[in-house]
Amino acid sequence: MRYATIDIGTNAVLLLVVDLDDHIREITDMSTITRLGEGLIKTGRLLPAAMSRTLSALRAYAEIAEKNRVDQVICYGTSALREAVNSNEFIEEVERELGWRVRPITTYEEAYYTYLSVRADPAMAAPGWLIVDIGGGSTEVIQGSSEQFLEFCSLPVGTVKLTDLFVKHDPPQEQEIEDVKHHIRSALDFSCPPGQSVVGMAGTMTTFGALIKGIAFDKEAIHGMAIPLSAFDAWIGRMKNMAITERRQLPGMELGREDLVYQGLILMREIMGHCGSSNLIVNTHGARYGILYDMLQNR
Repeated sequence: MRYATIDIGTNAVLLLVVDLDDHIREITDMSTITRLGEGLIKTGRLLPAAMSRTLSALRAYAEIAEKNRVDQVICYGTSALREAVNSNEFIEEVERELGWRVRPITTYEEAYYTYLSVRADPAMAAPGWLIVDIGGGSTEVIQGSSEQFLEFCSLPVGTVKLTDLFVKHDPPQEQEIEDVKHHIRSALDFSCPPGQSVVGMAGTMTTFGALIKGIAFDKEAIHGMAIPLSAFDAWIGRMKNMAITERRQLPGMELGREDLVYQGLILMREIMGHCGSSNLIVNTHGARYGILYDMLQNR
């Protein structure tokens, strides 16, 4: 049976199309930046322009699903749709126009599905993981072993939120950078058991992998890539005084992420420092895969 899973995030909308029988065979996996959560931290609402951009992306995904003869579409939302007071407006519009029921998943579900996507991945083989999934509105920090999901915390910090709250200049001023770091550190109230492999998920990390390699995003080249802590320090220093227009020209930069990736790198660097981690492994999968692995294990 052919499935499409669609992840409606605060910054990007993700589409995964697979054939699902006793395993997953990927057909297409893509991302569109729509910034649904633009202005959410200030207004508590989804802005009309942000909803319009996201709906346009979903229309394009509906065409792709039809061309690929998808049997079932699973559509869910994360932080922005959990938090916005008017998220039902968007959810009802999607159902009215496309016939899809969008379900805002809980932080637990988001963490659990992300964990499943790592546990089922041969490239991530390890006794246990500390999985960090940086989103636009929140960051999930997940602990799990090859045997079980252990625990998680959902940090109320993400790349869009950090940018909207603190970054007012281009490039950011020194005090703005310090405010970003202070805000992140104030949220890091979890413990890190020693010996776990750190796995970095989502667009900040996949873009960082592409930046390091100096290539356009290539899933095969970036999935499983090891990044040392020193690379974070080097790139944070390199990008500190870059204007957005300069970042946009960097080989490997995903267009639409150039104003966010710096804050995202600081966020991951602070988490790694909090945990005493010297390197991480990039994983290009995520909850959109995990929701399918959950279906497989519950058959």
